[in-house]
Amino acid sequence: MNRRFHLPLLCILSIGCLFGCISEDSNSLDPSEIFIKYYGSESEEVAVDLLELSDGFLLLGSRTDVDNSDYYLVRTDTAGNRLWEGVINNDTIGTVDIPSKMYFDDVNQKLYIIGTSTFDRGDDNLEQIPVDHLFLVDLDLSATGFTIANSMVYRYFDSRSSSDPSYVPAFKETSGADILVSGDDLIVLGSVEAGSNDPSSEDNSILLMKITRDFTTTDWERVKGFDGDDFGRTLLEAGGRYFYMGAVNTANLGIGHGLVDVIVEEFDVVSGNEDHKWEYGTPDNDEGANMIYTDPGIVIVGTTGSGSTQYAFIVNTTRGLGDAEIKPLTYPRSSSENWNTEGADVAQTSSGDYFIVGNVKSFSDAAADPRENEILLIPTNGVGEVYEEAVQEYGSVQNDAGNAIIRRADGTLVIAATVHFGGSATMLSLLKTNRNGEFLKN
Repeated sequence: MNRRFHLPLLCILSIGCLFGCISEDSNSLDPSEIFIKYYGSESEEVAVDLLELSDGFLLLGSRTDVDNSDYYLVRTDTAGNRLWEGVINNDTIGTVDIPSKMYFDDVNQKLYIIGTSTFDRGDDNLEQIPVDHLFLVDLDLSATGFTIANSMVYRYFDSRSSSDPSYVPAFKETSGADILVSGDDLIVLGSVEAGSNDPSSEDNSILLMKITRDFTTTDWERVKGFDGDDFGRTLLEAGGRYFYMGAVNTANLGIGHGLVDVIVEEFDVVSGNEDHKWEYGTPDNDEGANMIYTDPGIVIVGTTGSGSTQYAFIVNTTRGLGDAEIKPLTYPRSSSENWNTEGADVAQTSSGDYFIVGNVKSFSDAAADPRENEILLIPTNGVGEVYEEAVQEYGSVQNDAGNAIIRRADGTLVIAATVHFGGSATMLSLLKTNRNGEFLKN
């Protein structure tokens, strides 16, 4: 998400000072300013991304019905009332189109959405099996809807030499992860099914490239990775410097902390060359979900652990990267068994602290509590201390998740979430909190 925060980072503050507004009456704001809204149909909708515009919000999700999946875009006013909605798809029979991120270029009033389109091709000797393609669209928005200005369905052509003498240069399966505008060009992040050292390998590698705004010309392409499966996750522009974050499998080389680690690399936007990179991990699996710029540093959130022991985490580092520790956000401390959680996105408060949104994957006593996954909002400081009295959870009796979060100028929070009402009734949701991060309760 193209959001920046230019606020001083305060590492440790007392709860009374740092979260002074928590002690306020939860009704101190007009309840009409706090809302929960749902969007969708009889299909299954899942929230993916969220942007704030000057007069409302854009929600990005996926819509799945019996035949296929499409990008699903909803435009609302500031009160969360739906103004319009629409679907976007690759016009090929039987496609599955799943979005990843969106970027609004307010200078040129363009919305870019990136994701993956999976479909059969009859022109590439791939035996009519579904193949992943990076799918990118450029939209012009209006008061009543949108029009598609450009679209691109793309697979990386790997012409590099290989240690395998039988290797023949070929197209490789490609997926889209994130996009940024840089001057007159676009920076695109994704993944490609080709080894970074040996193109004949079927390991996934991180794909980074720079293309023109009209999608017609590629300036440069880079394939990056280790010896296992590596995936691009998100891009960040921080004070004129460019970074990407990925998930790398380092166990085969024995140099990582666990099976999956977080990698952040700064790159030269003109050449695409690596400036420097850093790896963050624990002895367990650590996968980043998003990162934001908090002057003077970068904050990463994600999930650490495996199986029934997973926790949302935060990493707080400088723009120069360098050593930083993954801090699991365990909750509640008084319980004999901490909640099993996932971290999806993060927003910074005016005092320099953070709200991490994600979900509770399971409750410790399923027999006593009928709920399944719940939307979770965790307030924390920069060193990973959770403010337990301000933790919020919300949802239905089925699987729910917080997917994206923004902090508005007035200190309130807006969250894009997925709420499951049973059967196929899974819908996008927009939740607005008060300044304390408190939801309306049903």
